[in-house]
Amino acid sequence: MAQIKLLLEKQLLTIQNQEIIASGDSNFDSCKFIFDESWDGFTKTGVFYQDQANVQYAVLGNDDTCMIPAAAMARAGRMYIGVFGIKDTAVVTSTLCTIDIKEGAISGGNVSTEPTDDVFLAIIAQYQRIADLMGQYEKTAAQFNTVMTEQNNILETLNAFDVEEISERLDLIEDRIINYTNLAKEIQNREIIIRDVPIKFVNKVCRIENDAITANSLCDVYFDEYSFELASKALIMPVAHDGYMELTSSIDIMDELTANILVRRS
Repeated sequence: MAQIKLLLEKQLLTIQNQEIIASGDSNFDSCKFIFDESWDGFTKTGVFYQDQANVQYAVLGNDDTCMIPAAAMARAGRMYIGVFGIKDTAVVTSTLCTIDIKEGAISGGNVSTEPTDDVFLAIIAQYQRIADLMGQYEKTAAQFNTVMTEQNNILETLNAFDVEEISERLDLIEDRIINYTNLAKEIQNREIIIRDVPIKFVNKVCRIENDAITANSLCDVYFDEYSFELASKALIMPVAHDGYMELTSSIDIMDELTANILVRRS
């Protein structure tokens, strides 16, 4: 049994040993990947092919090893090896290495070239994690669409859309992502938090300029712990205008305060 050892230094992939692999092998030869710290936390998938029209994938185990898919070495010739990783919304890919597959005693022409189920499951799990992140409404709608496009590109590479059951499951997830995107747009247009705003009163008035504020906005001011002690001694009234708001204090406050401002637009 041959095991190819490969070293990953950031995105540079290099083969560390030479092994003889014959065409027609199945569930016999493997790869051992050695990653540097830049790959920590990524779910890693090996990439193997002789023909770019029939790319094969194998999800790495906890020991960063995988069997070489039989379809990737079904015939004699040059085989390309690479790896990519997924963590949350991040995707990292390696460069490619090559090894020569020697002519074997049997033919591998009847070996299936369909991607394995574990690859689909790994990508579906990644979709679910993205959908869960969207549920927290911490990203903008533009970022959601970027993530969706990146994941679709990966799935198209895997030929996942040719598999009816997988397509149906991903369609449901895509609908959910679109719903989150629309909700995020609505929230983004309706409520905005302006964080860590410096508040300095001059003649009991502080003007805060921001294009998100309109004359019809309702503005709530939340002072940090230090500023609240000083601000609580006064009556501070916010008044919104187009492009800015004014805070009026009932007493002179000489210190500079800090606050977060919630702007609610109708």
